[in-house]
Amino acid sequence: MKEFNVKKFCEDLITLRGKESQVTFAEKLDIKRPTLSLLENGKQMPTIDILSRICSLTGKSTDEYFVDSTTDALIYLMGSLNASDKTKIEEMAERIAIKEKYELLARRGSYVVN
Repeated sequence: MKEFNVKKFCEDLITLRGKESQVTFAEKLDIKRPTLSLLENGKQMPTIDILSRICSLTGKSTDEYFVDSTTDALIYLMGSLNASDKTKIEEMAERIAIKEKYELLARRGSYVVN
């Protein structure tokens, strides 16, 4: 899964604006100055339209701002669990993986799964 690289976007946006005022640069992008400030600080995600406008100014592709996710929902969730809960989740994930392997074998005709 891909996720938006906020850090790279913010850095590129600030670099692109350079010494130009936020008001002037925001007008160039056809957005309000507070929106530009939020975008530069990573507190707001750009819409596809705004991202496209910025990419047209930089000559970059929108794809350059999306990277493979280094975390998935389970790993994120596990960061906020107690140690005993983490163990239970890990055991459950292992059981699911084993069940999926047996189901795959069953589809191949090697085993019968009830």
